Amino acid sequence: MDRGQRAVVIVGMLVEAAEALAADVDVEQVICRYLAQGVEADVAACFIPTQVAGERVLTCHPDPAAAAELVGMLDQLDSGVSGQAPFRLEHGRLGDVLVVAPAGFDPEHDDGRRALAFAKREGFGDNQMLLLHEAVPPLMALLPHAVLAMQRRERARAGEDAAREFGLTSRELEVLDLLAQGLLATSIASRLSLSPRTVHKHLGNIYDKLGVHDRLVAVSLARGRGLVAA
Repeated sequence: MDRGQRAVVIVGMLVEAAEALAADVDVEQVICRYLAQGVEADVAACFIPTQVAGERVLTCHPDPAAAAELVGMLDQLDSGVSGQAPFRLEHGRLGDVLVVAPAGFDPEHDDGRRALAFAKREGFGDNQMLLLHEAVPPLMALLPHAVLAMQRRERARAGEDAAREFGLTSRELEVLDLLAQGLLATSIASRLSLSPRTVHKHLGNIYDKLGVHDRLVAVSLARGRGLVAA
């Protein structure tokens, strides 16, 4: 693989990743797949390295079981291991292992970190090392957007789960959202084309379902459970 071919892989990855961001789907899967194919890895994984609870695999290529084995050997990856160059390890069964842990994330928040690992029984060549080396600067620009997108999806799922738990209707969620924005009942009624009386009825139902008695506690609970934006 020459320099031009490496550039094609990286540009293709960036284009498809941008499309994934626009569609709000898994960007890490795009990154993992493109780079795994580029370095001809037998197995690859994108994961969150942590210091307390082991690694969290986000996506893998192509075999989840092998990816779990690969990431398992990297338990408690040193948060100081990051930078422009991939580092190399050996695994008894998987063979040659390359790990890329781009710098630029807040080390105080584990879920904001990303790392990629690739394994190949026959070993990686110099051009494959170069591909990963050249991919690091684009990854440093791309991965923060992927992190934010995943966090948004997780907050949305948490909010949906909480809404089901409390039995809130879609209309009650709309009222709660406007309440959290600081609107009074009359303003909420105007915004939703409802009568103030109907809004007060919705507010009463919301308070009952949340088990609270005033708007401040309701909004605080709603923000804490992801029912409304923090």
